[in-house]
Amino acid sequence: MATITYPECKLCNQEIALMKKDIEMLREDIKELNEKIDKLMIKLLDPDSGLVVRVNKNTERLDERDKALPGWMEDLQAFRQMKSWKNNVTKALWVLYAAVIGWIVKTFFW
Repeated sequence: MATITYPECKLCNQEIALMKKDIEMLREDIKELNEKIDKLMIKLLDPDSGLVVRVNKNTERLDERDKALPGWMEDLQAFRQMKSWKNNVTKALWVLYAAVIGWIVKTFFW
């Protein structure tokens, strides 16, 4: 059997060679992607410092905050009441100071 050496066959051989080269490049790209995905999975699922662990810790902290929130609200209400009482006492003292100064002025000048 004789081999056919038509110009079209040469083009076919070149196209096949290009396809093989493209397939090889795709294999390398897929290997790189797999490595990157593996690294990402390690970062996400690491039992000590992975993203899942950090999200769980954050959720626990938020749950603890929500449990303590009523106590904080009571403390805030008590603080507001104390602030209101202080303002009222300050006003009463200013009235008392004015009365004492008025009495002193009256005593010395009339």
